[in-house]
Amino acid sequence: MSSPRPLDLQLPPAIRRALARHGEHRIEQVLRFLEQARRPCVAIESVRVASAPLTRSALGRLLRRPTHPPVLGALESKFGGVPYREPEDEHPWSGWTFIGQVNLAQVPEVPGAPRRGLFGLDYGPLTADGGWRVRWYPHPSDSRLDPAAALPPSFGSWETRMLFELCWSLPQGHAWRAPLPEGDAELEELWEEWVPAGSVDEENVHRLFGHRAAGLDEHYGIEPAEGVSTDIRDYEQLFRMTFDNTADFGLGTNWLHVVVPTTDFAAGDLERAIVVGANY
Repeated sequence: MSSPRPLDLQLPPAIRRALARHGEHRIEQVLRFLEQARRPCVAIESVRVASAPLTRSALGRLLRRPTHPPVLGALESKFGGVPYREPEDEHPWSGWTFIGQVNLAQVPEVPGAPRRGLFGLDYGPLTADGGWRVRWYPHPSDSRLDPAAALPPSFGSWETRMLFELCWSLPQGHAWRAPLPEGDAELEELWEEWVPAGSVDEENVHRLFGHRAAGLDEHYGIEPAEGVSTDIRDYEQLFRMTFDNTADFGLGTNWLHVVVPTTDFAAGDLERAIVVGANY
């Protein structure tokens, strides 16, 4: 396993002084919390693979600007282009657009995270997930591809390859405030404003694995498949998606979070993954 980018957990002087008011032992407690709570995750960068977009805007059509057919194969991790599908696929495509997919065999290894399989993310008709769905293929391969599948439209205008970088994530929301003594508003404000250098949390990027985003604290009552917990705290974050200028799509004020029941995540089974929206 390669090492994540360096993470600077040195406390800023103002936070050290505020903690010291509650006793010098508080500084050591907080440093232990940071060291133990950090989790490896994978940041995703989009890189265009063609000289022209997959589709043209109204202005592009008026000016007769060129388009380019998909470049990347159906097993590649990407936004846009040709999605991976199998002949026995139960997911209908009428009204759906393809957002992107991740082939987990192409992702840097993260301890405890799924290592095999491919999941796709689509946008379409209004559903229990708000118009989003996750497709899961445990054993993707060229031999399982559906050669007769028609190409659905892409959510973004450009096809992009996903590039992966191993990083660190830290707890957010309620979990981030856990090591602080109660009742110190000044310390809490300083703590909330601090993002350790090297943490993926300081960047507006797509992400695999790591800690759940703070916005999911508001989703304790989610609507999963029948028989699955409705408490977000019983789920691991598989994928967090924000806007992407390179692929040319946006999500308004929301980011999308694909979450998986913790027991399924540990087993590498993403069949019951669901999509939850949150502002960050």
